[in-house]
Amino acid sequence: MSKMNDILLSSAEKQTLTEKIENKMKSNGYDALLVFGSSNITYLSGGIVFPYLDQKVVQPVALYICYKTGKRIIVCTNDLADIPKQLNWNGEVVIYNLNEQTPEASIAEVLKNYISSKVAIDENYMTAAQIKALKKSISGLVTVSGDQVFDDLKLLKTDAEIRLLEIACRMGDRGFISALNHSEGAALDALSYPLWEYAERFRVHVGEYGGSCVGNMVVVQGKDCKELYARCEPRAVLNETGFVRLEYSLHNSGYWITGSRTVYLGQTNEQAERAWKNNQTLKNIALKNLRTGVKSSEVYNAVKRSSEELNIPFWEGIDLGHGVGTREREAPFLAHYDDTLITEGMVIVLGVYTYGNDKELICNKDVYVVTNDVPRLLNWYKNWDDLYILYGTSARHG
Repeated sequence: MSKMNDILLSSAEKQTLTEKIENKMKSNGYDALLVFGSSNITYLSGGIVFPYLDQKVVQPVALYICYKTGKRIIVCTNDLADIPKQLNWNGEVVIYNLNEQTPEASIAEVLKNYISSKVAIDENYMTAAQIKALKKSISGLVTVSGDQVFDDLKLLKTDAEIRLLEIACRMGDRGFISALNHSEGAALDALSYPLWEYAERFRVHVGEYGGSCVGNMVVVQGKDCKELYARCEPRAVLNETGFVRLEYSLHNSGYWITGSRTVYLGQTNEQAERAWKNNQTLKNIALKNLRTGVKSSEVYNAVKRSSEELNIPFWEGIDLGHGVGTREREAPFLAHYDDTLITEGMVIVLGVYTYGNDKELICNKDVYVVTNDVPRLLNWYKNWDDLYILYGTSARHG
């Protein structure tokens, strides 16, 4: 268990990942890569994380690696230059100034001093303006899309990556249990407990347990549970008997997981227990079919058949699961449209959205690593197979 306290990749683990990436790039005929997407920067650099990069709060950041020359550079503005240094980046940090007409042109002017030929780019993350600026600044530049190669690389995780994701799961479960502890004795009382505070306590405790970022979150109760996401009214409190669902995402050193946890507020009833049992029935069918050699679509289709046979409807507006890694959502996708073959070493979030008594969406997501036997649960900290009743008399802790 000591390795479960190592929340960063070690030097040896970074080297293993670097060699895997280099071998894949060279086998596809690429001698150099240039990426701008935050998930690709994190993955291809071995763990350098720039917060909120894809939200465009900061200026463009680029990672350039040339396997012929051994050159490894991160190009960023001065205000971000300390991040790769603090995270022990083993390459060069190059600073660019915003002295051109656009940020895209400014970073391109610096990159021209390092790039002179063909590079694989993450086209899906780059704007047309950025590509245009690069080709204008760098004479004779040839760009080829490396998106598929990058995605293929991320499909199978190294042991170290699996550990970082497992730690993220532990952080998430501890954060959720802490949120329950804060609200347990306050739910349905005279003073009431703000609904937004339920999510806020999760966010705070994930940070306290070492999480490096909490991403998208939503908490819904009652009729709002009919939607995957709904606005949390500022004055809403935990005072409606029924299902309460929390959706969240977080990362540990740049490795993301997503989750969904449903509890029942107040004294439960037979209908609610049956709805939860039905949810777990379909989830377990999906888990039973999550095996090596099975297509992603076959997992989805098995659940759909069982849904019809057992008369347990499920929400078909979203997939039943997806990969996670340096993005919240990666391939493979447990959906009718994805025929990716399930393979040992994939890490997949699994959760089926079924319906409660009043058509509320209920779900319990967990993260699994695919093995040659049964998938291994990474959310081992707490078992949520039974419906959790959020109803207590403990002293207020707010």
